[in-house]
Amino acid sequence: MNKQKINEAIQANRLVLIDENGQSLGEMSYDQAMVLAYSKELDVVEVGSNANPPITKLMDWGKELYHQQKQISKQKAKQKNTEIKEIKLSVRIEEHDFQTKLKRAKEFFADGDKVRAHIRLMGREMIFKDKAQEVIEKFKKELGAEYEEPVKRLGNQFSALLRKAK
Repeated sequence: MNKQKINEAIQANRLVLIDENGQSLGEMSYDQAMVLAYSKELDVVEVGSNANPPITKLMDWGKELYHQQKQISKQKAKQKNTEIKEIKLSVRIEEHDFQTKLKRAKEFFADGDKVRAHIRLMGREMIFKDKAQEVIEKFKKELGAEYEEPVKRLGNQFSALLRKAK
């Protein structure tokens, strides 16, 4: 939010005043503007500080702040923070379990989240490194997704970050 000068914070002796309806009242002294503002129970707000004399406007500052805060909260409500959800797979995963995890991943995509497909190879499974990549590739293909980060191997773990295909 920008810092605006209000009422007594305005330093100029002369200023151009605009009324609450947007009509220019012309150039006047600071004291005349304050008398006019107090008579209408409004505030004098500096809107153009670079001009000489500065441009000011009569408005209800409390109401203006309220509207600005309401606009900010509306914008925040529209934003969606995408989360990364993790789905753990296995090289020995059965078809039913695979379909269940696939369904869950589709729900995550529907919520606007991203999915990390993760496989950990234990013990003798380490000889099936290519099988782990195949399972992740099959998961991506059936999900109808695309890679945000391709399959990476960290020791005995394989993972890939998937996002909804555009």
